[in-house]
Amino acid sequence: MERVEEYLEAILDVQEKERRVVRTSDVAKKLKVRPSSVTEMFLKLKDMGYVDYVPYRGVILTEKGRKIAERIRRYYRIFEKFFEFLGIDKEKAKELSCELEHHADERVIERVCTIISGVCDICDECKFEELPLSEAKEGKYIVLIAPTSVKNLIRAGDKIEVLENDDVLKIRVGDETFELSKEFGKKIIVRKS
Repeated sequence: MERVEEYLEAILDVQEKERRVVRTSDVAKKLKVRPSSVTEMFLKLKDMGYVDYVPYRGVILTEKGRKIAERIRRYYRIFEKFFEFLGIDKEKAKELSCELEHHADERVIERVCTIISGVCDICDECKFEELPLSEAKEGKYIVLIAPTSVKNLIRAGDKIEVLENDDVLKIRVGDETFELSKEFGKKIIVRKS
């Protein structure tokens, strides 16, 4: 299925940029494959109901094919943003995102979105309310993710209160109040409670 998804994504890219029927040569160039391989795949995609194909003219995505291509593109962008969030260099992030986009499902994507929702701008409207502690305003939160290096102070599931968020983070966990650096606060993911 991975190869099928790559073709659908390539067709979508050309279709959106050029605003026309996608020719065999367009996809061959984009995917660095022989035109005969593209023709063969166009026939398979047509049989699967993903494209409307007219030999010697080209293809356009059907609604079914477009949905798959858009999903794969969205997964790619989410993984790319995730690796950017982790501080992975851009080229490695692109390489990893290209691999993972074909192997993820909505559950995986939702979990990744939970982590990056505070720094993500991919979707028009985000259904996730999670954010890094470093970006939390004063108020009460539930800790979703916390590194094991702070397990004696904060754990996933703890209810915390942000008292101050200026140069440092001043937070209350239970009866204890302490300060964290903003840099360390980026590693703790919270949700408004």
